[in-house]
Amino acid sequence: MNAVDLQALYDRDPRPTFVVDCDARPVIVSFVNKALLNTPSLASSIHFHDAFRDWWDPDSRVAAAQQEKFRHGRLRWIKFPICKRWLVVSLLEEAKPAATETHGMGIASRQIPRTTAPVQPAGDDIFNIKVQSLELREHIKFVREVDWGATPLGPIARWSPEMLHVVTVMMLETRPTALFLGNDNNIIYNVAYAKIAGSRHPQILGLSIIDGWHVPRNKFRTPEVADPVNATIARSQENTYADAPEEEYHFMIERFGYVEEAFFLWSLVPLVGPVKGLYSIVTEVTEHRLLERRVNTLSKIGQLTNGARDIGSFWTSIKYAIKPYEYDIPTAILYSASELDAASSVHSGKSTGRKCTLEWTIGYAKDCAFIPVSLDLEKDEGLGRALVESAKQTTPVLFRKEDGILPAKLFEEVEQRAFGDPCKAFIVFPFKINDESISGFLILGLNTRRPYDLGYQQWIEVFANLLSNSAASVALYEEEFRNRRRIVEQAAMDRAALNAEVAVLTQEAIDVTARLQSMYDVVDKVGVGFFEYNMEGKLINANNAFFEQSGFTHFPSESSPPFSFAERTFPADLEKTMSMWHTLASGEPVKFDMRWKREPRGPEDPDDFLWIQSACFPIKSSNGSVTSIAGCNVNVSVHKRATKAALLRAEAEKRLATFTEISPVAFFQLNNDLNLTYCNDIWFEITGHPRSPEGEGHWQSVVLPEELPQIHRDIDIIFREQKTHQFSFRLKKQWKGPDGVSCPTWILATATPELDEHGKTISMIGALNDVSHLKWAEHLQRVRVDEALESKRQQENFIDMTSHEMRNPLSAMVQCADSISSSLHELGDLVEVPIIEAQSMLQHKIKDLLETSLDAIDTIQACATHQKRIVDDILTLSKLDSKLLVICPITAQPSVLLRDTYKMFKDEANKAGVSLEVRSEESISDLKVDWAIIDPSRVLQILINLITNAIKFTQTQEVRKVEVIMGASLQPEKKPGFDYVPQETKKKDFLEKREWGDGDVFYLHFTVIDTGCGLTAEHKAKLFLRFSQATPKTHVQYGGSGLGLFISREMSELQGGSIGVQSEPTKGSTFSFYIKSRHASPPSSYRPNVLPNHTKAEIIQHTTAPGSDSPFRLTSTLTSLSSTPPPSANQIFHILVVEDNLINQRVLTSQLIKRGHKVLVANHGREALSQLHKTHFSTSPQSDPPFPLSVVLMDVEMPVMDGLTCTRKIREMEREREIVGHVPIIAVSANARHEQIEMAKQAGMDDAISKPFRIPELLEMVGRLTRGEA
Repeated sequence: MNAVDLQALYDRDPRPTFVVDCDARPVIVSFVNKALLNTPSLASSIHFHDAFRDWWDPDSRVAAAQQEKFRHGRLRWIKFPICKRWLVVSLLEEAKPAATETHGMGIASRQIPRTTAPVQPAGDDIFNIKVQSLELREHIKFVREVDWGATPLGPIARWSPEMLHVVTVMMLETRPTALFLGNDNNIIYNVAYAKIAGSRHPQILGLSIIDGWHVPRNKFRTPEVADPVNATIARSQENTYADAPEEEYHFMIERFGYVEEAFFLWSLVPLVGPVKGLYSIVTEVTEHRLLERRVNTLSKIGQLTNGARDIGSFWTSIKYAIKPYEYDIPTAILYSASELDAASSVHSGKSTGRKCTLEWTIGYAKDCAFIPVSLDLEKDEGLGRALVESAKQTTPVLFRKEDGILPAKLFEEVEQRAFGDPCKAFIVFPFKINDESISGFLILGLNTRRPYDLGYQQWIEVFANLLSNSAASVALYEEEFRNRRRIVEQAAMDRAALNAEVAVLTQEAIDVTARLQSMYDVVDKVGVGFFEYNMEGKLINANNAFFEQSGFTHFPSESSPPFSFAERTFPADLEKTMSMWHTLASGEPVKFDMRWKREPRGPEDPDDFLWIQSACFPIKSSNGSVTSIAGCNVNVSVHKRATKAALLRAEAEKRLATFTEISPVAFFQLNNDLNLTYCNDIWFEITGHPRSPEGEGHWQSVVLPEELPQIHRDIDIIFREQKTHQFSFRLKKQWKGPDGVSCPTWILATATPELDEHGKTISMIGALNDVSHLKWAEHLQRVRVDEALESKRQQENFIDMTSHEMRNPLSAMVQCADSISSSLHELGDLVEVPIIEAQSMLQHKIKDLLETSLDAIDTIQACATHQKRIVDDILTLSKLDSKLLVICPITAQPSVLLRDTYKMFKDEANKAGVSLEVRSEESISDLKVDWAIIDPSRVLQILINLITNAIKFTQTQEVRKVEVIMGASLQPEKKPGFDYVPQETKKKDFLEKREWGDGDVFYLHFTVIDTGCGLTAEHKAKLFLRFSQATPKTHVQYGGSGLGLFISREMSELQGGSIGVQSEPTKGSTFSFYIKSRHASPPSSYRPNVLPNHTKAEIIQHTTAPGSDSPFRLTSTLTSLSSTPPPSANQIFHILVVEDNLINQRVLTSQLIKRGHKVLVANHGREALSQLHKTHFSTSPQSDPPFPLSVVLMDVEMPVMDGLTCTRKIREMEREREIVGHVPIIAVSANARHEQIEMAKQAGMDDAISKPFRIPELLEMVGRLTRGEA
């Protein structure tokens, strides 16, 4: 091919020709002449038409490669070799180049790239073949009539074969398909697409997509269709691939003579090759989208109306459910009717119940004249006529404007919703509660751009049925509510009538009881034991024969546990007896044999049991529920001994079989395959399994499915570990509890493996017990515990509130009384001045008035203190009930405690004329009791209660003497002749705790002897009970709350001891108690007193002393405890009083000022913070000179800012250096509970005093705090 003349020869050849280099690997086209290059379609087909290449390729092995000539499209080609290397391929017929094709394809080299785009040769196309479809021929005619020459595509005759091929494929496509060709995306589409184009067909043929699908924005109230499509085309052309698999468009299509809402899925695929454009397939999904929208509407309605419980909320829920769906429901009107009778509203002439009320509208302005608020269905006009017409039909009724029934304005004057079109038709349907009643009507405007076709009609029918059913449900709920209310009212009347009947029946029962008593006497004589138990298992009635048989000596006490008969039941019969009990409780009578336990009566009767035959029956109330169990017992021991001898001779296997059949326990046997091989009849009764022959039972069918995995694991344990195993599970069978609630039956299974002679497990034998009643009881117990805890919480809240509200006024009373008393004493000093002494009568008169007034003040103080003591009693009792009263160990000397006790009561005893003596027994010195670890406050609390009672009951006797004796022992010895109170529950040994040390244990005894009026045996029996006193006259004569000795009992038991009494009428009483303690070494810093004075005062404040209404006793006790002298007269305190109660604030301030102290006041915590800036604690005092604050008296509960919050703020200001130094704060609160006082101290308060208090006590506490002794 180096000869230039040969190449020039082929270039001048008018026939398209190319030369192949056969030696090249791979084979290549080495030369293409100009005639072939001037026909690009032919040039590209050299490589990309498979059949053509297989013919000329020398390496091809197809049969056509052996032929010299080949027909490719309408052209015939020939090939021949030259010098074995070159293969010349030439066209036999001249191919005319297309007018639109140009020279210069950009192929510079003599080799044609294998990546040239494939283009088919010219052949048959849709415009020159015979088309059978008449519709397609008509469509092709429209295409031919388009002036394509006026478009960039040119006339059809000049279209390239590739374009004709693509157009042909598109035309023959059955789906709606279009081509957007050229730079302007000119439109050409098939027959199916023409239907989508609607009224635009055939005008848009040949137009660009912008011109063809452009829709003015204000025509259909939707965006221009061409805009999103054009944007998608631009992205597809830029990226040379489909922009998205499918993109959905919401179009307004004018077809079938009207504008229609439609949804389409468009796919746009760029054409690859010489033909420029996009291939688009369109799928209409209008029905799917409408279905989704309508289903969503129904779902929303169901969701919102489901929660409606009355018809008003039901109407409102409908509005909010349908309002968002404006396309399908552009307008809506709802009228309610009070359960309109369907028959009368349509056919009769009655006017009752034929009024409808407008509930709401959608799509209309408010107060439209053509939509009346009230509608009279009697008037056959407008909306009323349409409602009446719809009530006659079974399906929703369609009304159009041309019908002339509905007002014309109803169609025209609508708000701008959805498409903004006037309504064309309305649907009216009633809410039928049932076949006879109508509760309302709904008028719906139809979609203005969708036909009312079959699918639309079916959706409206489902819509109407859904709302009617919902309305019926709401009406049913309201009716049930009204019925329940009527039932409650009727039940109240029935109870009143029943109470009257009960009174009559009670008298009849008394008469019957008297007649039955004579029958019981006869039954006793013949040895028949009669009994009756309540449903808690407690014996409520029995005759003497029953007590002789059972071994009971008397009726069990009320505090005995349920089913006390189990204690006397022979152990082997207990399970059977309880099973019979459950049968009776279910309402079925039983007859069975059982044994009572008893002592053997000699060789002739060696048995330790007594056989009886018991016939029992349940006693039921009028409603069928079991109220008690009654029956009779007959001694059958002789008969049983004979029967036992016969049974011993029976075969063991028969005995076992008989036992399993009569046993209340279900027995079963499973083989290795877990198949049931044996079970007794009770197994079927317990499990609920249908009776079937042995080996055919499927036990898995009666078990709850979720229990099976765990059961298989339990069975695996038995087979694998070869040991007895117990497990529980639930059955499908329902068990009904005493409360009427049903639940799955609970089964307790006990199973053991059966082994062969080689030790291999061959089966599993077990028993089933119905324990549903136990599970129910456990649940009931949990519920009752929760209820008890809630009741306890409410009780504590009530006690705290009562204590707080009583202590506030009591504080003012005590302080006012102190103020008056102080003033009277000052007045008493003035009486001694000479001017008054000169008038002896006046002086005598004034002294008498002063003495009377002072007595009155003492009485007021005593009564206030007594009232406070009662509050403290309740608080102490609350702590005991809540297990919050604890023992605080202190190293102390019991002898000092005894001496302090004497000092406390010495003045009181003297004033009452009672001789008070205290002494220690020799046992104190024998056991070397000096220092011990005790809680002196609790011991003193008991002593105060006992000594107070002793003085109170002795002061009216001729011989008035009270003696207190202290002793010790190594064992908890109880004095002979004393009635000690037994402990209800065993207390844990508190001495094991670390704070009680490791000294030797001993017991400290205290005895209080008085010469009072004494106690009878009856009085002693209830002496230590809660809220109990010796006699009903005790409270009247001596006062008290009846809690003191009960709390003393609890206090002694809490300290490991007990309390008892020895007394006889008119001979006085002796109370003795002991506590547990340990020896201790003297503390490092010895103090002569057991307790500081302020702690003694606190003990008095929190000590329960029943009958503590003696004025002189309380006053003297408080005086004795306040033995520390008050601050000196020249010691002046500067005090900030923070109190919200204005009365308490004024009284306290007045008392402090009267004693010469300086006072600032604040009504709440925020004012206190402001006042603090006026004191010397502030870094920049707001007063000059600053107030030298000594202490803050802080109330706890206040408005705006409470005392705890204020204290925390002050401590925070100290840490932030906003104030200088430590501000002393004393909590002044009416909350006296220990926990509340601890909360105050945790908040940062230095000390606390509970209301009511006296000013000397307060000032003593202030003095200690300012001296740093707190």
